[in-house]
Amino acid sequence: MTHMMPDRVADLIPSQRPKPAAPAAAPLSVALFSATRRPSAHIEAAVAMFDAERGLKLLRGPLLSVEDQGDRETLLGQYAAADKVLSATALRQSTAVLS
Repeated sequence: MTHMMPDRVADLIPSQRPKPAAPAAAPLSVALFSATRRPSAHIEAAVAMFDAERGLKLLRGPLLSVEDQGDRETLLGQYAAADKVLSATALRQSTAVLS
């Protein structure tokens, strides 16, 4: 019978476990540079998706009125259309800068 050494991180109590590093926010100048190289449809779709996400957070719950359910369906359609545009665009298209 061999005894396997337990993982040291698994033995730590939850408050002592290392936290994953949070992604650093890009500076405004980097974001603006990246946005200038993106297609305008891509930027419009990203804004539409953000607006739809914000609206969907407001329309939650099982007791929505008929009008609210219709608004939620409209927002879901807008979100799906924006997602379709964003998924059709290459992820690294705007970051290819030759030096």
